Amino acid sequence: MIFLRKSTFFQVFLVILIIGYAHSAAAKTLGIFSAQQSCPAYVSKNKLTNPDNTQILADKKYDIIEANKPDHASWYRVILPTANPKERWISADCGDAQLSGGQGTGDNGNSSSCSITGEADSHVLALSWQPAFCETKPQKPECKITDPQVYQAKHFTLHGLWPNKKSCDTHYAFCGDVKAQKQNFCDYPEIKLNPTSQASLAEVMPSVTAGSCLERHEWHKHGTCQSAKSIEEFFDLSVDLARQFNDSGMAYFMNRRIGQQVRTEDFLNRIAAVLGSAARDRIKLNCDQGMLVEIQLSLIADLTPGADLEKLIVNAPAQSNSNCGETFRVDPIGQ
Repeated sequence: MIFLRKSTFFQVFLVILIIGYAHSAAAKTLGIFSAQQSCPAYVSKNKLTNPDNTQILADKKYDIIEANKPDHASWYRVILPTANPKERWISADCGDAQLSGGQGTGDNGNSSSCSITGEADSHVLALSWQPAFCETKPQKPECKITDPQVYQAKHFTLHGLWPNKKSCDTHYAFCGDVKAQKQNFCDYPEIKLNPTSQASLAEVMPSVTAGSCLERHEWHKHGTCQSAKSIEEFFDLSVDLARQFNDSGMAYFMNRRIGQQVRTEDFLNRIAAVLGSAARDRIKLNCDQGMLVEIQLSLIADLTPGADLEKLIVNAPAQSNSNCGETFRVDPIGQ
């Protein structure tokens, strides 16, 4: 028979209690976050502190333990077992959150008021620097293209044009028959474009030719929420805006600096010079692995076909949360 002194007994009991509580707390996850891109994982979301430069990784899943808002959260606190500390904040824009009980958030936005066509109060034009995007997702078919002379090597490519509704945060989506995101973009119903629109879209959206079906995702998630525009009108407008951004001088700016480090301030100054001073506060820069991967430009709600991009920016909502730091690298294609 083993006898324990009273003090030892209480010490053992306390250790068991702490372990049990920790195990219970760890088990109480709110759901699962499925990352769609690599993103910083912050110790503090307010100060954006990330002392060890930890990131979540695309196509990985993480346990959610906290959300900054009960509905339409913009930040989730997840567990990264190898980080120190393990509890980290990540932006909702980095993927999809599926809460316990089947309640979807993030890209799945399950509120019925966030899936009604024609209620956008602004838009976001999202453009990718394709070489850097392909560094983060080399498995994509369009990333097998390595010719430095092709369009995607020298221009920003179209990610999408997203109608937004302020009360839904970033989750105004799926206003058509499709109500949730598909795991594979080619699982969405096929969309039909006339030959002229198809050719124009294929130039600025490489996935169209490569067959990875991004255009299906963009239509069913975002395009169905815009008001009174056919599929052709929606994509023709998206293509025109992407071309206007490139032709403003921003593609030239990037081409002159391929393979180099660029001061973020220089990029913002050029944006202001070619698209007006308002553009500085209406553009969000997304970087990964020290490279500029995407820009997101805030636009007004009423997007009249043929309108000048600069005029669509002036009265758009301001945005921030760029994560590029003081400099970023302009990645060349194929490396």
